[in-house]
Amino acid sequence: ILYTLLLIALAFTGCIYILEPRDNVQSMSDALWLVIITMSTVGYGDISPVSERGKLLTSILVIISSLYMAIPIGIVGSAFSKVWEDRDRLLLLQQMRDRITRAGYTREDLARMFDELDNDGDCQLNFDEFKEMLPLMHIEMPTEVAFRVFETFDDDGEGTIDFHEFL
Repeated sequence: ILYTLLLIALAFTGCIYILEPRDNVQSMSDALWLVIITMSTVGYGDISPVSERGKLLTSILVIISSLYMAIPIGIVGSAFSKVWEDRDRLLLLQQMRDRITRAGYTREDLARMFDELDNDGDCQLNFDEFKEMLPLMHIEMPTEVAFRVFETFDDDGEGTIDFHEFL
């Protein structure tokens, strides 16, 4: 991202330096300053384009910079949104682990619970069997959240969890 941003800045710096009169933009560093201030939307106003072509080029730079900066902001915003939407599942998952630890369940206790709840005898719990386990552990959660927690345990995506996936 920074490489592309640098290329945009350098290309527009050269164009601004060529298009603007020398009494306005006296050096490449002045042109670079104008480009950086324009790209960051700070716009100090100490240097601004005076020629029509310079104003047009600066307007194009503003549009390109805005669109270019929207890409990483959108990516970060999307990632934050996904985590925020998933927060209840993650908190309930942690709550479930804490309750197992606080209740003093051992590995053997959990294995027995799995065996007792495994109605079809396949050594795996489907979602309905998993839901039966939650009240036994004094964990309350809406069905849709319970399903998302179940999916978290279901590493292989088969729609069932075995004892090793649960741990």
